[in-house]
Amino acid sequence: MMSSTADEETSSRAGVRVVWTISVAGELWFALMWVLDQLPKMRPVRRSVDVAALEESLLPAVDVFVTTADPAKEPPITTVNTVLSILAADYPADRVTCYVSDDGGALLTRDAVEEAARFARLWVPFCRKHGVEPRNPEAYFSAGAGGVDGNKARVVTRADYKGTAWPELPRDRRRVRREYEELRLRIDALQAGDTRRRRWSLADGSSSWRRGTADDHAAVVQVLVDRPSRNPNLGVGDGDGGNLLDLSSVDVRLPALIYVCREKRHGRAHHRKAGAMNALLRASAVLSNAPFVLNLDCDHYVNNSQALRAGACLMLDRGGGGDGVAFVQFPQRFDGVDPSDRYANHNRVFFDCTELGLDGLQGPIYVGTGCMFRRAALYGVEPPRRTPRRDDDSGDLAAGAEPDKFGHSTPFLRSVHSALKKNQPPEQRGTASPPCCLLDAAVIAEATELVSCGYEERTAWGRDVGWAYGTVTEDVATGFCVHRRGWRSAYCATAPDAFRGTAPINLADRLHQVLRWAAGSLEIFFSRNNALLAGGRLHPMQRVAYLNTTMYPFTSVFLMLYCLFPAVPLVLGNAAAGAAFSVAPSATYVAFLAALMLTLAAVAALEVRWSGITLGEWWRNEQFWMVSATSAYLAAVAQVALKVAAGKEISFTLTSKRSAAGTGGAARKERFAELYAVRWTVLMVPPAVVLAVGVASMAAGVEGGRWRRNNGGTAAALGVAFNAWVVAHLYPFALGLMGRWSKSLSPLLLLVALLTVRLLCFAAQFHTL
Repeated sequence: MMSSTADEETSSRAGVRVVWTISVAGELWFALMWVLDQLPKMRPVRRSVDVAALEESLLPAVDVFVTTADPAKEPPITTVNTVLSILAADYPADRVTCYVSDDGGALLTRDAVEEAARFARLWVPFCRKHGVEPRNPEAYFSAGAGGVDGNKARVVTRADYKGTAWPELPRDRRRVRREYEELRLRIDALQAGDTRRRRWSLADGSSSWRRGTADDHAAVVQVLVDRPSRNPNLGVGDGDGGNLLDLSSVDVRLPALIYVCREKRHGRAHHRKAGAMNALLRASAVLSNAPFVLNLDCDHYVNNSQALRAGACLMLDRGGGGDGVAFVQFPQRFDGVDPSDRYANHNRVFFDCTELGLDGLQGPIYVGTGCMFRRAALYGVEPPRRTPRRDDDSGDLAAGAEPDKFGHSTPFLRSVHSALKKNQPPEQRGTASPPCCLLDAAVIAEATELVSCGYEERTAWGRDVGWAYGTVTEDVATGFCVHRRGWRSAYCATAPDAFRGTAPINLADRLHQVLRWAAGSLEIFFSRNNALLAGGRLHPMQRVAYLNTTMYPFTSVFLMLYCLFPAVPLVLGNAAAGAAFSVAPSATYVAFLAALMLTLAAVAALEVRWSGITLGEWWRNEQFWMVSATSAYLAAVAQVALKVAAGKEISFTLTSKRSAAGTGGAARKERFAELYAVRWTVLMVPPAVVLAVGVASMAAGVEGGRWRRNNGGTAAALGVAFNAWVVAHLYPFALGLMGRWSKSLSPLLLLVALLTVRLLCFAAQFHTL
């Protein structure tokens, strides 16, 4: 008996030692991550731009990149609406060129964009004539049928009207809407037909399309809308030539629209979206070579027609250091998110708090879409003010455009030289070669060669030039590479929102999206782009921000241990386990814990106040952080560990974009159908286990089983409070598991939980007998 008691005491002491060692390590890690998260927020900056003060003649040319990869997950009608919003933006038509990158090479996408080009000849003049906002036809017409977010219909009054022909608006709107509905029907017919079977067959007797797959096809560059003239071109009246609208006083020019499909071959690395963006960067250099580049995902449309002007304002602000700004990041806003934002799709804490704080340092982090870049910054050069002036300036620029770095295309090297020359301070500029003006066959052939899969071999593309390779989060890595060269970035939040997109409201889709972000962040941490390895040109607090961005998934390891500790005494069912996991806390510890929680609450309240987000948005962000940390973050750690240890590459899953819902009653009724669809994935297992452990631990604490009786009431009370806090954070996850039942049973969820607790309590008491 005495030997058995001694063994139990030894086991108890060893258990206590292990638990407290893990607890101390976890607390130190949580403290480190909290400091890394808070330090970069100490100097928030709010920028405002006055687009009216920017003279029309000063507006620079802008190339807009729209990327799509799979028409099955990214519906063509969504891409069409994005393209139409770009073509109709309030910007000189001769200074905008829209490039659509079809990375899957689907004929369906090409045909849909062609349909968009035809409809744009009516839509763009209509927007200019009546000052339409937003200039996405789906969003504009849906606003009259309940709004894209289910809000009340938006009524345009005479005082709000910004056009030039108020009496004609109702008639013109009806006519354009009828044409748009016909456009939707034509695109639906393309999807329903045999387009995908004809995907790689020869088209129109040309050899542009060949048999293959989405990962094995030829390069295609096709001009769908040619570059317009520099002088305005007024249309004709509605009685002339059967025109639907009176455009006699409206400029009917359209920006250039170019379709690009880069070459892919089996056995060659394509580098996903980063490779497609670099192909667009090269092709656009010989076709338009605009000094600024705006990149948008196919589901992010221009919501504010003056967004391009706002970005140009910050780029051209030389008095405020605009020539050192590499990119302007706009916040991401979304349509179609459920009113409660169950899975924190809006991510307001990051966009309205973290990014604002970084804007007071070296600038916000690049987040993949809604970002205007300076082309020269993507060519791997330093900011102009950091580059010392030399007598032989042209020779210095020529050395920067070396073939070993950019490739051996002579026209492209000339365009690089021109872009670098334009980026020099005014006093250092000389004459630079102008970009190509004619989109003739020779230029198109050169652009096609630049998007071939072998062009990047033995060059610096993806390493020192263009978008960065080696991670599924190429956006963060690219922004980091730009910042460590000494460039700055700027954050621009406009009213109304500059761009709006779609977000996955289904739990499984959202978790897979977060998994991709977390895995990409860890890839960056274990790569040459680790913030600890950056040079002295990276601001110290910017370095801290990038460390936080690339290290946060590791928190899931300690968090899972904390959440699963309460289950050990229930599983082992002995006194030693109870002593190890429920040591009675001292009064000093309780006081320290209370002070710590009050401090965290005060910091959170302060952030909510200065960032302008609501307390509900902050709490929803905290809830989904817990869901992500117990699922996607943990899976990301495991994936990257396999990659580092065994070289297993991380698979890339494209996020599905929901198509435009239309304006019918059935579409509005099923607006949030995806929210209630249950699609089981292995990522749901860990949070489900944590939820069950939390409920069972509360049951044991409340009912007073062996665990509580051996360790006093204070420890049990703290344990119940901890588990209740965990369960409250996982409430959105529980709703996601319930699917459509959460519509009617959500008010009864507490009752169901109570019955579950009682059942588990009975099982716990039976286990102690």
